[in-house]
Amino acid sequence: MSKSIHAEPIRSLLKKFMATAFVVCLFGVLSLGTGICQAPSYAEEPGPWVPYTSGRYFGQLQKIVDIYRFSDRKIDYLHFELSDAGVGPVDLFRIPVRRSADCSLSDCYFFVLVASDYSGAPLVTPCQFKEAGLTHLFNPDGSRFYGFEFFCERSVLQVKVTPNHFMANLIERPVETGK
Repeated sequence: MSKSIHAEPIRSLLKKFMATAFVVCLFGVLSLGTGICQAPSYAEEPGPWVPYTSGRYFGQLQKIVDIYRFSDRKIDYLHFELSDAGVGPVDLFRIPVRRSADCSLSDCYFFVLVASDYSGAPLVTPCQFKEAGLTHLFNPDGSRFYGFEFFCERSVLQVKVTPNHFMANLIERPVETGK
């Protein structure tokens, strides 16, 4: 009988210890999973623009410069890529339209959006790049896409980039009134 009296407190203590260890491990796994599952996205500040002087799209970009007769041939770009996203890398190029300190929303740059998975024509817009989202974006069928936003004078151009197409959606912005 003395063995069962001493075993009960030890068994109770052991159960509490195991329950605490389980909860600690569970929180550890959940917090680790959150860190691994959430890949970084680009928004507002995607990184520095890098000069683009040669590469896969250089000839195509030079044709755009020639068509629109831009005097400045300096092209910069941002590279967007997310591993295991189901969508290949996307490059966003900017071509200066006019060099001035006073740029309005639609007269500083032309932007050219090129998706490596998509063999069609690139998307070209005079609207100014605002942000890009690369994570947590899903089509109705569950496939992923990249989202880009460009600001025009009175609208926002939202562009969805998938492996086989671009989808552009123009949203009117409310007109700001001076106070």
